[in-house]
Amino acid sequence: MAAEPRLCVFVKAPEPGRVKTRLARHLGAATACRAHEALVAHVLDRLAGCALRKELWVAGDAGHPEVAAWSKRLDAVIRAQPQGDLGVKMHAAVTACCATGQSALIVGSDLPEVDVPYIERAAAALADHDVVLGPVEDGGYGLVGLKAPAPLLFSGIAWSTPAVLAETRSRADHLCLSVAELPTTWDVDDIDDWRRFLAFQSSAVRSAS
Repeated sequence: MAAEPRLCVFVKAPEPGRVKTRLARHLGAATACRAHEALVAHVLDRLAGCALRKELWVAGDAGHPEVAAWSKRLDAVIRAQPQGDLGVKMHAAVTACCATGQSALIVGSDLPEVDVPYIERAAAALADHDVVLGPVEDGGYGLVGLKAPAPLLFSGIAWSTPAVLAETRSRADHLCLSVAELPTTWDVDDIDDWRRFLAFQSSAVRSAS
């Protein structure tokens, strides 16, 4: 039986013009970068209490001062994402986790609703399945977990399209991998998503007060 999974949080270093480019069309590159930082901080705070070993997989400048602050916030080791598309990066994370004898849970840093119970549910599902997926409303997924490397699950995928989840399901079926799916959540890409996040964050503050 495999050891409990490692939680790999995928994040982009806060570099204006390289993050939240769809949001930047409305807010400008600098403001979109600040929005990115606020969203990442929100997600990391919601995941900080997770008991799993945590790693922060960084695209861009892994030595950025804000990345160091994020790693402390999450109590996570910093890993640099390799060059290549998202599939290459996720396969690298899965391979690195499995090399230690652990399975892998990969989650994005732009999912406002994801929290520790969601991650715990994913880990429990992975104990009984080869793959776990956390769908998002736009047709992709914000979380994926694997017990073993499966490069064909990630290669040749048209990322950032509405077909990602369906194609991944098809690949898993072709590879005879059992799949568990979590409840659908949402991510922040454009200005409408950002407004939704601000409303969600405001509601959470009111509920806590």
